[in-house]
Amino acid sequence: MPIYEYQCKACNTCFEFLVLGNKEPDCCPSCRSKKVSRLMSACGFVSKGKGGETVSKSAGSSCTGCSATSCAGCG
Repeated sequence: MPIYEYQCKACNTCFEFLVLGNKEPDCCPSCRSKKVSRLMSACGFVSKGKGGETVSKSAGSSCTGCSATSCAGCG
């Protein structure tokens, strides 16, 4: 059961939605508009840095040391 990120085209609110089967969100949880679209999520990777330490990065993210599970709330 994947969690997808969506953005409301009416109020620009970004939100996450747990997709069960083919069920998409009915509306924006903030303004209740039905004009929502699924966002392309940035993928992450883990690599070994100097000395063998683990270095984690998110593609397209300028955050460093972020422990959030989603960038939807980042500014």
